[in-house]
Amino acid sequence: MASSSGAGGSGTDQEPDLAIDDLLQHLDLREDELDDVVIAAEEVKEYQKDSRWMAIGKVHTSRNFSAEALFGKMKAVWNLSREPICREAGENLFVFTMHCLGDWKKVVHQGPWTFRGWAVMIQDYDGKEDPVKISFDGLHVWAQIHGIPELYRKVHIVDDLARRIGKVREVQMTPKLFYEGNYVRIRVLVNVGKPLTRVVSLNVEGEGKKLLLVKYEKVPFFCKHCGLMGHNHEECGDGVWTARQLQFGDFMLAVRRANPPTMEPRYVAPRGRGRGSGRGGQTAPRKRSSQDASLDDEDALKDSASSPVKPVPMETVDNGVPGACRTLALVDDNSEKEPAENDLNTSGSSGVVPPPPPPYTDPRDRSKQRKTNATSNDLATSAASLEEDRRAQ
Repeated sequence: MASSSGAGGSGTDQEPDLAIDDLLQHLDLREDELDDVVIAAEEVKEYQKDSRWMAIGKVHTSRNFSAEALFGKMKAVWNLSREPICREAGENLFVFTMHCLGDWKKVVHQGPWTFRGWAVMIQDYDGKEDPVKISFDGLHVWAQIHGIPELYRKVHIVDDLARRIGKVREVQMTPKLFYEGNYVRIRVLVNVGKPLTRVVSLNVEGEGKKLLLVKYEKVPFFCKHCGLMGHNHEECGDGVWTARQLQFGDFMLAVRRANPPTMEPRYVAPRGRGRGSGRGGQTAPRKRSSQDASLDDEDALKDSASSPVKPVPMETVDNGVPGACRTLALVDDNSEKEPAENDLNTSGSSGVVPPPPPPYTDPRDRSKQRKTNATSNDLATSAASLEEDRRAQ
C-alpha cells in the first residue's frame, strides 16, 4: 500500500473514521468548536463544476509501494493532453483530477490499467463522499467468448453468456480479430473479490451442453491456484502446489495474432532533372527485349560507327629528328592523309603534346595579391590627385 513518505508504511487494523465517531460520542464540545463555516448554495454550484473531471483510484494489492512511482507511471501510461492533479486520499486511495472531458473519459472508461502488474481500479468521484467509504466493485476488462456456434451467435444469447462473467458494458459481435481464435468480444466489470470465470455453459435443448472458453485481454496478475487477482500462486498459502492444483493459468490469456507478411515494396527508378518528366525529372529507360533491339540480326550487331575517340590501327613513324624517339601516329587505312595545315602539330611532328598545366597558386596568395594591387592603385590615384592639385595652385 502507498504511504505518505512514498516508500511504504504500516496501516492500522481499525478504521480511522470509526475511531473518530466513537471518540466524538464521549466528548463535550465547546460553543467555539461548533462555530460553523457556511458555504453558500451558489458557491456549491461553482465547486461542482470543478468536480466534473474527478476520479478516485485504488491499487488492488496488499504490498507497499511508492505513491510518487504510481503517479509517474500512470501519467506516462495515460499520456493525457494536460497533466492531471494527483494526490493521496488515504491508505491506498488516490484522487485524480483531469482538466477536460476527453482526459476524464480515457482514465475512467478505458483500460484496464495496471501498475507493476497489479490492477488499478478507477471510478467516477463526485468529491463529496469520504474516499474511505467508497467501495470499489471491480475492474473493467475486455474478455472473449470462444467457440459460439454460428447458429446461436445472437446478441441476446451473447449478452446472457457475458452476464456470467461480470456486469456487461459493451458487446462486439464482429470484432476485428487482433487475437487468435473465433470469438465475440465483451467489456465487463469483473468482481476482483471473486475468481475469474474460465468457461461459460451453453445448453441447447436436444443438443446438450457446450462449454465455451473465456479468455481475457491485458488482465492483471492473478493466482493460478485460487483465480483471484492481486497475487500469484507462489504467494497463495504456502506457495507449494502441484500442477493439478493449479486450476487457472495462461490458457485464460488472449494471444495476439502474428502480423501478416508484408509485401516487398516495388522498386521505382529515381528521377533526374530534365524536360518532359513531370516535375523536372527524367523517366527511367524502358526495358527492351532482344527482338525489339534486333539482336538476332548479324548486320545490326556489326560495329559500323565511327568516332574520333575510337582507336584505329597504329603504326610507328620516324619524326626525322636525330636522336628523337619514335612516336605512334594515328593512321586510318581507309582514308587519305589530310593536309599538313590541318595537323594539330604545326611543327611537323605527328605526335600531339598537350600544353603544360598552369602553376598552382594558393587562393590565399591570390587574395593577398588582389588586396595589394588594390592598395597600390589607391595610393597611385591619391598621389596623382595631389600632384594635380599642386599644379593647379
